[in-house]
Formats: sequence, structure tokens, C-alpha cells
Amino acid sequence: MKAPLFYRRFDYDRNLLPNPHLRALEAGVDSIERAESKSGWTVGYPGWGLLYHLLLSHLAWDRSNIIFETGTNWGASTIVLAQALIDAKVEGHVHSFEIEPRFAETARANLESAGVAERVTIHLGDTRELLQRVLEGVAAVRIAFLDGSHEHDAVVAEFETVLPKLEPTGLVIFDNTYALTDPALGEPARVHEALKTIRSRHGGNIVNFEYVSWYTPGMAIWQR
Repeated sequence: MKAPLFYRRFDYDRNLLPNPHLRALEAGVDSIERAESKSGWTVGYPGWGLLYHLLLSHLAWDRSNIIFETGTNWGASTIVLAQALIDAKVEGHVHSFEIEPRFAETARANLESAGVAERVTIHLGDTRELLQRVLEGVAAVRIAFLDGSHEHDAVVAEFETVLPKLEPTGLVIFDNTYALTDPALGEPARVHEALKTIRSRHGGNIVNFEYVSWYTPGMAIWQR
């Protein structure tokens, strides 16, 4: 795999972050190592801003907005998703999936401190077992943020599980979209290659934001 590469910013005004707890977590963060110890393996800034404004620009005003997130991690991006619902003044809920119990515990504490816990349900377990079950309990998904496993087959499986419940104009957002591996060298396919598979099977449009997030950088949006 290619050497670590990231486009996470540290020289920015923390007031640009949409939630005070997120601002507190980022206080004094000036390196990737410090970032990991404060908020985990999250997309960071400006990725948080990208997520926040995508939601503010796409949440529906006339119905409940259901958001699915895979890979809760420590809950930083989850806070952003929930805060967007609050700031848009719309009905809705975030369903977030995390396989690691210790990460889920940290995330729940962060969501409480951020004041957004009532807008989020964390589902603990493997998305291969949980995702379909939870989807059966919702009418439709407005936005999905797929940031759990970054292996090709897992990404495609999550996408194809969510797709039947995705609203006609719904969005699927992917993290870690940079071409990290070289299949010609026998390296495993990841998100970059999964996007090609998704386009081949399901069509749609993809916009890729290359200079955001960190190892692996890149975020992308898919829409029918």
C-alpha cells in the first residue's frame, strides 16, 4: 500500500465546527497523532464541514430524515450528522453502526457531551448481521455515510444493502476513496475500487472530493 497521506487541517478556526464538544476535542490539536488521541480515527476538518453542509443542503423539510452511518468510531462524525439535523430544524434520526464495544462506549459519552444523544441510536455489532435488520424498521433512508470497513467487498455489500431503502434523490457518502492499493501488485481492493464496481452495477453519479479526510484521504458522494 502507498505511504500514509492525509489532507486533515489543523490551522483553522475551531469556531467553524458545528458543535461545541467537537470544538473542545479539537482544542490544541496540531498533529495527526494528537488528533487520534482526542477524537479517534475520524475524517477531521474540513471533512466534518463537508459532511455538515451536505446534510444542511439536502435534508428534506417535509418528512423525517433517516441517516445511516457505518463505522461510528468515537462518534465525532456522528455528532456532525446529528447536529445538521438539529440546525436544519427537521425531523430525523441517525442510526450508527459500530463493531467495537469500546469505541461504541466512547462514542456514547461523546454524543452525550455534545448534546445530540437523543438524535442518535448506536447499534453494536457487525453490519453484515445488523444493517438489514435495522433497515426493515425504517421507511426510507435519506443519507447514508459508509465509513466502516474499507475493504472492497464490505463497502459494496453495505451499499447494496442500503440501496433498496434509499430515497430516489438520496445520497450515499463514502470516506477513504483515494487509490491506496495497486491490485496489479496483489494488494487488496478497497473503497476506490468499490466505487468502480458500484458504478458498473448500479450506474448513478459520483463526485469525489480528493483533498479532504486522512489516510486514506478522499470522500465521495453517489446519487442515482
